[in-house]
Amino acid sequence: MRYFKWGVSRLILEPASCPDIVPMWIEGTDGVMHEDRLFPRFLPRINQRINVTFGEKVDTEAIFGELRSKWQKLKQESEREATKPLAVGILNDKLMYGEEATELRLECTRKVRDLVLEVRRSRGLPDEDPKASMADTWLREGPKREGKMDDGSLVKDI
Repeated sequence: MRYFKWGVSRLILEPASCPDIVPMWIEGTDGVMHEDRLFPRFLPRINQRINVTFGEKVDTEAIFGELRSKWQKLKQESEREATKPLAVGILNDKLMYGEEATELRLECTRKVRDLVLEVRRSRGLPDEDPKASMADTWLREGPKREGKMDDGSLVKDI
């Protein structure tokens, strides 16, 4: 499972009220449209099994409440410093690139990813290599699944 992008955290942190979150795990899509498939690439493979597992609805206030309040505080500080109010969905440089804003988005995506990993575990699947959750890993190594990784670790896809 790849790292989660910041758009996920923006959907949680920025709205006036937090959306409902139900984590889910999907397996088998690689059998339908695998990256390594040959001609005809545009056609999905038929007769493949796909499993979708839904977790329980998340108590968003308990898990994301503190992060959301920190984000709102940071946004208010940023708006006070700005010459004009920010439009909905628009972020200034402090909210886009600031160290505190970046850390809040990263923490939020980690929490969402952990919720999805719980659902994965409920399917009886093993934990994955922790470095798979980091964007830096994908930038360095790409989507290699097995063999010797650039950091020297060995991965065998079972």
